[in-house]
Amino acid sequence: MRTRRPLAIFDALASLATAFKDIFPGSITSTLSADELAAHVEALGTRAALKPKVIPLDETRLGALLYFDDQPTPQAGLLIDLRRPVRTSDSHFARSFCRVFNDDLNRVSAALPLNEHWASLEQTRLRRAVARFLNYRPQQMSSWIRAVEDSMALTYEGRAVRHCLIVARKAPKLVQKLQNKFIPLPGGISIENALLREKWIRTVVDGRRVALLGSMHSGSIIGFISLAEMDRQEAALRYAPHETLLPVQAVLSHSPHDVALVASPQGDLFILSGKGSVFQKTHGHWRVLDYAALHERISMRFREDVVTGVLRAAIDLAFERTGALFCLLESREDLTDFIPDHGHPLAANSHLRRSLRGQNIAVWAQRQVITAAATTDGAVVLDADGSILDIACMISSPKEIARLGVREPSMPGARALAAWRASFRGVALNVSEDGPITVYERGAVIGRIG
Repeated sequence: MRTRRPLAIFDALASLATAFKDIFPGSITSTLSADELAAHVEALGTRAALKPKVIPLDETRLGALLYFDDQPTPQAGLLIDLRRPVRTSDSHFARSFCRVFNDDLNRVSAALPLNEHWASLEQTRLRRAVARFLNYRPQQMSSWIRAVEDSMALTYEGRAVRHCLIVARKAPKLVQKLQNKFIPLPGGISIENALLREKWIRTVVDGRRVALLGSMHSGSIIGFISLAEMDRQEAALRYAPHETLLPVQAVLSHSPHDVALVASPQGDLFILSGKGSVFQKTHGHWRVLDYAALHERISMRFREDVVTGVLRAAIDLAFERTGALFCLLESREDLTDFIPDHGHPLAANSHLRRSLRGQNIAVWAQRQVITAAATTDGAVVLDADGSILDIACMISSPKEIARLGVREPSMPGARALAAWRASFRGVALNVSEDGPITVYERGAVIGRIG
């Protein structure tokens, strides 16, 4: 007969560390020693009785605490170094995730220590944490997220189903604000039935022209929103996961408590909240997409409008799963030093390169062409004002690398190596065909989303 015992502490810490590396790409985790843990608990004072799951340590670090068998004090802790300033949304989501994680620990420690029990909880943990973070009814929200996930396996006339669902806490109030952009659905349909059983909805809702509107209170679909009629200027947030989702953000701008669940054509699931948080499920893993943190980091060296234009182009291509490389240079000098055929009359892609030279990525109309051209093999090279210096060009090692005596590292691909090289002249953004965006500066990774 098997004996009951709690999940081993080191197993729990390893699982927690893996999860946070997914949640906050680029972060570093380490286990708190017994002395460090005791010191943090002592510093909490009377607040320790509240059993906090996450505590701020300094500007860039959080501490995650684990409790076993309803003990009054934590038995283990994890240090999470985000390597960037901790934002309020970071600590709030980390707290939501750790609450779910600790609840799962108690479930497993109260049962036989079967690996499959823990594994089954692990498969839904991020979804439950996202639901807890977003909604005052986390169980309902979790089931709606699950319904959207399940609907992505459906097809209609050979076409994959990609729903767009907006769930409002105060639906009648939102309907009043939408006015003629809203079309009611008499009687309503439960969200799960609408997503999984009503075939006609699969043809009407495409996420670009039409979205479903659901009520958090009733759990029903109450009508349709004409996204095409939404004013994109109402989108209060700087970034959406794709430019085509700005109308969805415009709807969410009416209330911080409303949520949108969007299935992308590439098979990713995005969750947007009126608070500004964005979550993505891709390749079976959930991520927090902190566009604002990346913007703030690059804006330390370049103008706001230029950074917005470059990130908008990179984020759109990441959503579309299209690789690209953007290089923001601090100086126009010695371009031929790392673009060997710059200005050469017989250079590859010469017609494209000459036609786009001088166009500015901060200008919306010009950015559309630049973004499309960025998918051509080679890099998009811009000056500090956002003007194109060259495009569809190959990057070689600039003389700064030799001057510093730095050896080229082994990189996962040619585009990543080119980004590393270009970063010695400014900032480089490598957009992977798998979706992630990695930002380099002076040969080091300074940011990553996706």
